[in-house]
Amino acid sequence: MPKAKAKAAMEITELLHQDHLKVSELFFQFSKAEDDSEKEALVQEILTELHVHAKVEEEVVYPVVEEEAEEGEELVGEANVEHKMVKYLMAELSQISGGDKELDAKVTVLCELVKHHVGEEEKEMFKKLRESGADLEELATQAQERKEELMAEPLPTMTATLEIEGEEEEEEDAKVKALPNKKAPAKGKRRSA
Repeated sequence: MPKAKAKAAMEITELLHQDHLKVSELFFQFSKAEDDSEKEALVQEILTELHVHAKVEEEVVYPVVEEEAEEGEELVGEANVEHKMVKYLMAELSQISGGDKELDAKVTVLCELVKHHVGEEEKEMFKKLRESGADLEELATQAQERKEELMAEPLPTMTATLEIEGEEEEEEDAKVKALPNKKAPAKGKRRSA
């Protein structure tokens, strides 16, 4: 008797949805955690999952959406901006410990950003991707392969820099100045909005 396939072919939307559920569960576990070391471990898991997921989307999924889906460029443009905001908070979280007084607040804000991004992605982008005619099973295969590669690598060092009208710390100011082709505005000068 022939063996049944262990697993039916999965479409990219299902693979990404599973990632979304996993991260949602990690945020829930964090919300219930009381021990600082448990919180630190959960933050590391959240950072790893979000890093891998974002890289897979940016490298495998978004180029197809941009190319094949109706209004793909706009969808990907907004998704990339959301990724930047998520990555900023991820970088901040990668630098703080479980006992830090801002940890819970930053994880809460990250959770809200991720929820918003996931909601739009699953409602709008998944629909456009299904309608595009792209091979969703092949995309899932490519995404899974890339996920496995990324999971085998250590989480990269993340840094966050933000300058708001002279409120930055000297350390952050040095990072902004060190970036190529980026100029930090003069301290104390207001930008017109």
